Parts: sequence; C-alpha cells; structure tokens
Amino acid sequence: MNRWVLTDEDVRSLLAVLEPSNPPQDRNIFYTEVLGGLRGLIPCDDITFQLMEVADQRLRIQAVSDAGVECDETVGADDELTEMFWREFWEEDGCAAGQRTGDFTTVLRRSDSWTDREYANTPLGSVFAAAGVRHYVQVPMTPLGPTDRRLLLFRSSGPDFTERELMMLRLARPHLAELHLRRDRELRDEPNLTPRQWEILRRVSSGASNSQIARGLGLSEATVRKHLENIFLRLHVASRTEAVARVRGFIDVA
Repeated sequence: MNRWVLTDEDVRSLLAVLEPSNPPQDRNIFYTEVLGGLRGLIPCDDITFQLMEVADQRLRIQAVSDAGVECDETVGADDELTEMFWREFWEEDGCAAGQRTGDFTTVLRRSDSWTDREYANTPLGSVFAAAGVRHYVQVPMTPLGPTDRRLLLFRSSGPDFTERELMMLRLARPHLAELHLRRDRELRDEPNLTPRQWEILRRVSSGASNSQIARGLGLSEATVRKHLENIFLRLHVASRTEAVARVRGFIDVA
C-alpha cells in the first residue's frame, strides 16, 4: 500500500487513542494514556507534551519513552540545557516560530526547515545532535492565555516522519488542544458542565427562579428543572445553593 495513504483503519485507531478511557489519578499536565497511544501509532523514541509561559521562562513537560513517564518543571535557566534553550528561543534555530508568525496550526518536521548539517551547526541543533536526536516533528496548538502548547515527537534513528504520519498528527492536533483544555479544567477542579448548564447556573446564582430562567432562555420550566437535575448529578450536590457554592470560583469565566 502507498505509504502516503491514510486508511479508514488509521482514522479509527487515531480517534480511539484520542479518547482516554479512564480519568487520570495523577496531577500530570496531560493524559499519559493518549501520549502512549500516539507513540504506538507513530513510532518514536520520545513523545513530549510541552507547556511554556515564555515571559516567565517557565517550562513544563510530560514525556513518554521506553523508560516510562517523565514530568518536569523548570523556571528560568537552572542548568546548561535550559539556559541554552531560552538563550536561543527567539533565534532562527529556536522555538519561537509560532510567537513570531502567529501560525499555531502547521505541523512541521525539523527537516522541513533545516538539513542535518545546517541544524547541527546551530547552537541548539548541536545539543540535539549530541543527544542523538536525528528527527523531530512539532505539533503546535493555539496558546491557552499566556501558555504556549505543543506536542513534540523525537527519533534518534530510522527514517524521518512520513507524510502519512504528519497527516495523522494534523488530524490529531485540534483534538489534542481540546484534551489539554479538559485536563487543565480537571487540574483546576473546574466542573465539567455544558454551556447551557453554565448559563442556567449563572442565572441561578443571580437569584432567578425557574420560571424566570425559562422565560429568559426561551425554555419550558420542565426543561429548566431537568437541566438542574443533571447539574446536581454532575456536581454531586442536592440543591441550588450547593450547586452555586460548588462553581463559585468558575462561574464568571466559564
């Protein structure tokens, strides 16, 4: 089969990987299950989900490799590698392309911009070369506020990432961004409610009755009551007062 073709089975496998089956029991920044699944579909030595607050030089990673799961957080240049990373960040061989161009959608291999020799002769590229990294691909995502988000896949040997693999990553990219948004909400303990449920809770918090909510939203009172029942179930509460107290820290920004 032509290696550029993305089959129905590829798409089904990708979609299956992008839906974690179990809520994580850790405080990691992303879903280890998803990273491991992607690594199975797109073989690589290391797959890393990376968050950066550039202004604060804060870097958070979650990496999956044969050695297991590694999570790390650094602020500023606390060692030679991070010092090099931030020094070169805005340079041609650095990682600021998205910030410079506003392009947070294009999936790129290193080889799309640099030959092996050209990259190995740059300061940051020489570090990658010394570490044995031969190929990598970057999957950018729209920043979440000040937080830059990206997925990185690395290979130390074998062929470069193929067009078929890049196509799979392009399809995965918006789902990965949405998954991170979900994970961020989980880490902040934000309830998982629908936009309609949030709107009803806003009106409940302002003191509106069921009939007032129904008139304001063009719903029946029975529908409003049903929404409230579902809200109580999701929040594990038994009353309007408890529901509003549960979401008090999120209701203005949801």
